[in-house]
Amino acid sequence: MKQIPLTTAGLCAFFLLFSGALSAKAQTASGTPATPAAKTLPQNVPSALVSEWRLIGVDPDMARQMRERLNQSRNILIKKWADGGSLEAFANNTPRKVPPLLKPFAAKLAVSVDSKPAAIGASLVYEPVLCRLGDRYVIHLGAADTVLGTLRSAAHTSIDSKQFEADARDPNRAKNIEEIMTGLAARINVTGDGKTQDNSALHIGMALAKEQTRRDEGSAFCALALLGQNLAEQKFTVVRPWGSETLGKIRNSLGLPSTLRRPTRTLVFLWDLPRTTAKPQNPMKLKATINIAESVLGQPLPKIPETLWSGQIAGDGQIILTPANTSMLDFLTRERTALSLAEAPQVAKINRAWVYLDKGRAYGLEMDDRLVIGGGPVDYSAAVKGHVVGFFGPEKKITSPRGFPVNEGAIVYIRKGQGEAKVGQTFVYDETVFPTNYPAAGK
Repeated sequence: MKQIPLTTAGLCAFFLLFSGALSAKAQTASGTPATPAAKTLPQNVPSALVSEWRLIGVDPDMARQMRERLNQSRNILIKKWADGGSLEAFANNTPRKVPPLLKPFAAKLAVSVDSKPAAIGASLVYEPVLCRLGDRYVIHLGAADTVLGTLRSAAHTSIDSKQFEADARDPNRAKNIEEIMTGLAARINVTGDGKTQDNSALHIGMALAKEQTRRDEGSAFCALALLGQNLAEQKFTVVRPWGSETLGKIRNSLGLPSTLRRPTRTLVFLWDLPRTTAKPQNPMKLKATINIAESVLGQPLPKIPETLWSGQIAGDGQIILTPANTSMLDFLTRERTALSLAEAPQVAKINRAWVYLDKGRAYGLEMDDRLVIGGGPVDYSAAVKGHVVGFFGPEKKITSPRGFPVNEGAIVYIRKGQGEAKVGQTFVYDETVFPTNYPAAGK
């Protein structure tokens, strides 16, 4: 066997690794594991951040010509929300320093003067987007929660592509985009504390089955942006379809843990976009096939029939997407009800000592959670008790007593009171504090 000589550098590396292992072992033996450095830092976040323009499906040559105008229009957002320097300067004023690879990003991201402890609703990221859809350019402005990545508010307008491209090359029309951005910023209306407005665990994710960017059709991401705004305005909790990498860099720059909201239902769109024609189209005709996934277990759900969408262009440039059928909205409304956080799980099916509940991990249940029959004052000494031993998806074809198909539920093994559970009974968390004398008599 060939021998590999240990050089001085190799000995140093070996010593460092060995000493690190001993240090970790000593910490484990003492029962005081090391606390990650990021958790010991004050995790404050700026109240507002303004990212750079995101260009989707825009000709690179035109993008170069418009760069200065786009920067000037972004300054309007900075003056309104984030006239407090850069993210790099903000982070460097705390014990946490920006990692070297993130310095170029953090130096360009504008932040507000004031800051708050990191929490849901404490901080917003404003991002302007320029994209192309059919024979129109869309300027979209979104406000996303920095901690969760959910869309809090959005506004957009659109301009005929020929007019927009001509204005982009005309020095006398340099102020056009600034005026548009001023109007969009005035329409952004962020309300509430950032928590779900409908008290439901439904968080909608949107993705593309195929990314389409063509000169004569535009980009499918534009359609997602318009649809995301539409659903957010109907009080659905929407996970922003783009920008997760921006939020990830912000958290890494500030030393925050990753807490992005994971979708509980994901809609995957395959768009058929309208072609550019000699005469402007109003309305624009779009077509979409929508596949749905239950995101907790990754199970596919029944596909929504192919849907035609009418993109009616209003006088102010807004594109209002109206589907030819209500299949998608009916599904989302039903799932919002099914995942209501105000209603406790109910027994939907019984198999000997195992009961199947109509709510699962999306609702908040976890493995080994102790549950007890509730629905009123709970007699802990006589109640049916159990604990969560697994989860199931739509493959079980179970319908809730409330009338909806259970797309993601929990399996509970009954430890006490086997044979007494009945379909329609409600389970709540067992609040018994352990250790306690058996039978448990409550808290």
